[in-house]
Amino acid sequence: MARRRRTGWTSPLALVALTLGVAGAGAAERTMSWDSGCRFSIRFDPAKQDETRLRNTVHLLFGPSDFDSPGTLPAFDPKAVAALDPDKIDRACKAALDVATRLEFIALPGVDDYRRARVAELKDSCDFELAQTRGFKSPSALRDYQPAAACARFVDAIEGKTDLQQMFRQTVDKGCADNASPKACVARYVAEAQKPDGPERMRIHLVNFGWSNCAINYNLRNTGATKMESMRSALETQFRKMFKVKQDKCEEAD
Repeated sequence: MARRRRTGWTSPLALVALTLGVAGAGAAERTMSWDSGCRFSIRFDPAKQDETRLRNTVHLLFGPSDFDSPGTLPAFDPKAVAALDPDKIDRACKAALDVATRLEFIALPGVDDYRRARVAELKDSCDFELAQTRGFKSPSALRDYQPAAACARFVDAIEGKTDLQQMFRQTVDKGCADNASPKACVARYVAEAQKPDGPERMRIHLVNFGWSNCAINYNLRNTGATKMESMRSALETQFRKMFKVKQDKCEEAD
């Protein structure tokens, strides 16, 4: 009788037949599971697919990511700004980039192109986060993030080349326009600006809600999002042709 190789879930009776008739044929298979809104799993033969490369590929396509920018800590007052550590962000970025370039994946056409695109996105995010963090203390550092050259008007005001108070008020008015109580929102920020360290608070506000809100529109995560998802989706299609992806349960919507 010809032996039939089985994958995925098998009934108890079939499992008995498999164990007695073709002992060891399915025993080597393993299950890999992950969560991405739903619970997914695949079965694979470790003799044919390297488990580490396969897991790296799952993380690359479905998450969680094995490499990402560290992000920036919130800093809305002079004390918080003083505690910022740009060197820590720089070290974390270099470590993430090192991981991103060293990871190995299963053989999927286009996976290296996707990795390069993700690395470029990571580097761009790190450049943005470093510029923002350094910019609180050294405003000229904001200009280092060159994709956001169109946001230079905020840097000019922070540096004192144009009217700081005028740009601050314009930014506050715009930011408070959609607030439930715009007048109260504006009054709160104006009161902050009237404190003894008001000029510094205005500069901090312009970094957070002026330059940053402008600059994120030029981040690769935003400008390249459609292309990136198209690349990821094409790889997922190939992945699903190689492996039968089983979906178990999904998170309930609130």
